[in-house]
Amino acid sequence: MSEQVPSPAPGPTSDHPERTANDPTITNQARAPRREARRLVEDRLHFTNEDEHRVYQALKRWQAALPDNETIGIMPLGGMRVRGNTFEPDFLVTYRGRAAVIEVDGSHHKGRAAADHSRDRLLVHAGVVFVERLVVEDATEPAEIAKFVSDFLARLKR
Repeated sequence: MSEQVPSPAPGPTSDHPERTANDPTITNQARAPRREARRLVEDRLHFTNEDEHRVYQALKRWQAALPDNETIGIMPLGGMRVRGNTFEPDFLVTYRGRAAVIEVDGSHHKGRAAADHSRDRLLVHAGVVFVERLVVEDATEPAEIAKFVSDFLARLKR
């Protein structure tokens, strides 16, 4: 009795990066993203809103300014399972062997302080060094977002 071995699946074609770069069904998450009418995309990473996108651009400027051996990792909207809960932090940022979270809080976060605090505590218990919140009403100018990112990375560097 001879056993049939299935042939391997075909690999990606040479035009794969170009074909998939702007495909809205392909995301930086290993799962289906939330279904908003329109999502912002840069560097094949997806963002829920313009405020998150501006924070990403500020983080990316810092990343470009750092030497290769001291870079930061930027993971927007990555799903994370923590003790009976699944969270999607706006950004998980890694730097010098440490990880912290940035949450970009808009008007939809009003009245959610207690829930946010409980969630932040669970993330810290899971190994996130700290959670920093950017209230978008307090940071409307690019310089304010740049200052927030600078302070965040200085704290993460310690």
